[in-house]
Amino acid sequence: MAKKQDVKPTKKQLVREITDELGIEVSSIYDWCFKKAPAGPYLTFQWYDSIFDDGEIVYFVDEFTEWAEKNRSTALPVQINRAYAVASLILDAYYKGAPLRVAVLDGITTMVGLRERDEAHLRELDPLPWYPHHRDEMGRIVVYRNVPQPSGFDAYLDDQARAEAKGQEAAPKKPIVTDTDGTAIYERDSSQVVAVKQRANGICERCEQEGFKTPQGRYLEAHHVIPLNCDGDDKEWNMVAICPNDHREAHYGANRDELRDWFITEVIAKHFPGDDELIDRLSEKSWRIRNNPQQFTRKMEDWVKD
Repeated sequence: MAKKQDVKPTKKQLVREITDELGIEVSSIYDWCFKKAPAGPYLTFQWYDSIFDDGEIVYFVDEFTEWAEKNRSTALPVQINRAYAVASLILDAYYKGAPLRVAVLDGITTMVGLRERDEAHLRELDPLPWYPHHRDEMGRIVVYRNVPQPSGFDAYLDDQARAEAKGQEAAPKKPIVTDTDGTAIYERDSSQVVAVKQRANGICERCEQEGFKTPQGRYLEAHHVIPLNCDGDDKEWNMVAICPNDHREAHYGANRDELRDWFITEVIAKHFPGDDELIDRLSEKSWRIRNNPQQFTRKMEDWVKD
């Protein structure tokens, strides 16, 4: 019989202690989740008060996207982005049937004006794995402690069936990795695409115009600021959501070098304030692309749906 009390933290581990134990390199200890590329482990933090049990299973429900939408007008932009990042990580693990490692937090939440402020007094890594198991009746992912997905369950196909039943856009296609005639086709993390489009909320992050209407909402395309084949990362912090016209300009335009730098300083930096290491890293890669045209020009012009 499993009880919520089983996961109540009894000590305060440092975030760095936890990530070091799992072998995860981090650039900022203030993020709400981490992943060791390319296949994990996945690590997220969950407040004890948000964990439940039904007498047999200990679980929590992914409500990070709901929290971000609810607090969009009051929370800091970096908090909204971190919430979306957790939702994206859980979705990625859900589609892959991969386990999560969960560090449980206990402490207090206070209000500073209209903004929530959390203070963790205890923080401890649970020794058992957690699994994004299924969606509830509201479509939220339910994460079970030490209970994997049922044998033969395909979360992606289940999401497709749910979307089709509601007349909605189907879940993103699973990424494929292949190598044909020396040309690498890179695996894309669909959860990161979802995160960057949610961040933009239907507004092009370049021209600030609304994407055209579709039955599923406003249409935008996710673009990697530093292309994957130019040593770019498949992460939200290397992506912008832009309209199709601006997307093509970013690949083919005569001003694409300037546009790439603009994305870094005017979009990425504003979504991830205070992360100077990230901005410096992206800027350094952008400089290498600009100053090695023979090496990178063809790669920049390779049309891939990024």
